[in-house]
Amino acid sequence: MRRIDLLSIVIPCHNEEEVLETTHKRLSKILNNLISSKRISDYELVYVDNGSTDNTLEVLKNIFASDPRTRIIALRRDFGFQGSISAGLFHAKGDAVVTIDADLQDPPEKIEAMITYFEQGHDLVLGVREDRSTDSFLKRFFSENYYRLMRLMGVTIVHNHGDFRLMSKSLLREFNALPERNRLIRAMVLQLESRYAIVPYKREKRVSGKSKFNISSLFSLSLDGIVSFTYFPLRLTSITGILISFLTLIVALWVLYIKLFTDKFVPGWASILLPILALGGLQLFFLGLIGEYIGRLYVEVKQRPLFVVREEYIHETKDAGSSKDLT
Repeated sequence: MRRIDLLSIVIPCHNEEEVLETTHKRLSKILNNLISSKRISDYELVYVDNGSTDNTLEVLKNIFASDPRTRIIALRRDFGFQGSISAGLFHAKGDAVVTIDADLQDPPEKIEAMITYFEQGHDLVLGVREDRSTDSFLKRFFSENYYRLMRLMGVTIVHNHGDFRLMSKSLLREFNALPERNRLIRAMVLQLESRYAIVPYKREKRVSGKSKFNISSLFSLSLDGIVSFTYFPLRLTSITGILISFLTLIVALWVLYIKLFTDKFVPGWASILLPILALGGLQLFFLGLIGEYIGRLYVEVKQRPLFVVREEYIHETKDAGSSKDLT
């Protein structure tokens, strides 16, 4: 049976000053209990400050000063939620790594169950929500149908899994080697590992503060997931084009038949103008869709860093290090 000598907990933070002290106390208590019960030998808390504009970094510095098991990765700007998780995973040193949101809506008490699966040989353990009762109606509706749409398009994704998971050191090494910039980590890890365990849980309400995800960021993340993992929309575009061409041919033959073999006529401007407008709108939509794919190719080709570190705070007793920029 495998044992965890060092467990890394990666906590991405963006403007989370209200919850961090409560989060740290709760995580520390749970992790110290895991040490007492000999489930792990030691742990590290890797906080990633993702370009926060409030006092998040100052709060993290205070936590860092009082807890030698704490590390801080301060990024130079907001690199997005997936970018901040990637930064934490890049710097994590544990035999197993758990990613969890700073607001602790995903209950950290479930980490022990994840460790049990790790000990049994699983390199990937996914936290999966049992329901979405804490979400608004609109968010619940779109989230549920988004997962269905992804599976319909052939994307391997686990229903109601977010970013609460455990990864082994060997799987993490493979993940960190992935070069892509447009990321949906919940789908990326399933491209690397098909054998995984699931830990169900009920998502809690935020203790304080507000969610940093708005409609725009959720839409962007959803679009990244579709465009980065399947070319089904492009194939759908081709199929639609073929069907429209075939329909146009039939209509053209019908118009020709009316003209040559009957004394009737094809009526007016409406029958011409409406199809033109409909096809024009459809063409613009498909051009925009193709543009999304080309835009992501453009981002990948430039090979800009996933994240840039302004400062890295490490206790000398835990690991010697200095401030540096990493990608």
